[in-house]
Amino acid sequence: MKIFAVITVLSLAVSWTNADIVPVKDCGSVQGSINKVDITPCPSIPCPFKRNTFVNVTINFAAKGSISQAGTSVHGIIADVPVPFPLPDDNACHFMTCPINQGDTVNYANGIFVQEAYPKITLIVKWELLTGSTDIICFTVPVTITD
Repeated sequence: MKIFAVITVLSLAVSWTNADIVPVKDCGSVQGSINKVDITPCPSIPCPFKRNTFVNVTINFAAKGSISQAGTSVHGIIADVPVPFPLPDDNACHFMTCPINQGDTVNYANGIFVQEAYPKITLIVKWELLTGSTDIICFTVPVTITD
């Protein structure tokens, strides 16, 4: 687990310097307002998610309410069916500063590992930060799983 944490931190550090600001579609943000989303690598839409690599996501958002705890949920939408992308740590507060006050501008930085077993397909990725069952922020972005 420690080696995964070190790799994630190093990958995120690289992503902050080489981030690709990506146009995303809001899918129901309630407790926050998305300012920008950086996905690295994502030089074009659909974002190419290369198998056996990390994809780093940095979300800058404004809090519309107070948030003491938050979770992360990531799904691939295939033929209108949500398929979970497994996260080793779904506690969003490990990737941003909590608690959050209404009006705060927040940077959340996390990543996912694109497993070798994932099929080469084009899909929609849905990324949510949640407090309980309420979306803090929610966005979708087109993605292609590649070699």
